[in-house]
Amino acid sequence: MIQVTNGHEALNGWRTESMYSYSEAAHLANVSTSTVKNWLFGYTVKGRDVPPLFPSSDAAMVSFLQMIEIMVAGRFRKSALGGKSVPFRAVRDAYVNARESWGIEYPFAHMRLEALGGHIVHFLREGSSIASYQSLDAPEQWTLPGLLRETIDQIEYDDELASRWFPIGKAVPIVVDPKLSTGLPVIKGRGVTVQAIRNRFKAGLRIDFIAKDFEMEPDLVETALQYGERIAA
Repeated sequence: MIQVTNGHEALNGWRTESMYSYSEAAHLANVSTSTVKNWLFGYTVKGRDVPPLFPSSDAAMVSFLQMIEIMVAGRFRKSALGGKSVPFRAVRDAYVNARESWGIEYPFAHMRLEALGGHIVHFLREGSSIASYQSLDAPEQWTLPGLLRETIDQIEYDDELASRWFPIGKAVPIVVDPKLSTGLPVIKGRGVTVQAIRNRFKAGLRIDFIAKDFEMEPDLVETALQYGERIAA
């Protein structure tokens, strides 16, 4: 069994405190606002109560770790194991199984997600009859879909839990860091938010002017604008 620290508030308060509105979390995680609420509080369909995906919370906003878990859960659902999208119930069962079996408070935001992921994929396959991604050279190992591997590569960790997320990949210095600008996407090393760049562009300033003003390459300004447009949609 993987031994981890569950994380006390004194250690993790900066990433467990309320930070994002439901809408902001949804845009960052690339899911709908209703999905965020459903996964946090549960919902009713055809007279049947569906429990929340994550542990119940009364908070009116979402923490950084919750946002990361929502993002990862969304990508699990979109990973299309065996050509099928992963059902909500299967992801929830896998999440609960990971929490209880491995003793991890935030399994979808933990640095061992890749190791856990193989077991989660195995669990998804066994629990929902979805074709698995099984390693050919190690038949007892279950591998993660590419989308999940890409996601893991975007995250940096402190004390075993997600602390920074590079939503376009670490090669692009756009980072979501709960210690910077209240968790809004910023340009690493500049402290400039993606929204600030968008605001200047929407005000009519040219890309080359914005780049010079913020001392960054025009290509980075364009990338920030494209990303900003995507999460604002």
